[in-house]
Amino acid sequence: MPKAEKGSAKDIANRMKAKGLQKLKFYCQMCSKQCRDENGFKCHLTSDSHLRNMKLFRDNASGIMDDFSSEFENVFVETLRRRHGTQRMNANNVYQEVIMDKNHVHMNSTKWASLSDFVQYLGKKGKCVVEETERG
Repeated sequence: MPKAEKGSAKDIANRMKAKGLQKLKFYCQMCSKQCRDENGFKCHLTSDSHLRNMKLFRDNASGIMDDFSSEFENVFVETLRRRHGTQRMNANNVYQEVIMDKNHVHMNSTKWASLSDFVQYLGKKGKCVVEETERG
């Protein structure tokens, strides 16, 4: 079978697939499904398995959201503790390390709207010392 012509849509899709991580825009956290493009994502949204998962989510939204949030928090704090110990670190750098794992929990499936909100939450809970600097 011939290779896709260089620069064609199929060639680009194949290179993205080989690379691993793809656009967050086409990821469904409930189903742990990554779609390559908008059309694939639309098809996924109408699939029986997705609709079944969304019914489960609708029945227990806060519980599922809390599970995702606690898993994200545990991974973030564990990464911070293991890789950086007591060093002062920029939260965005730690977050970049967390999302390198292809199977990470996405921030948009947690109860925090932004990384800043999450870091403020960690500071209030006393899980880490938070400082505001000129870089954020």
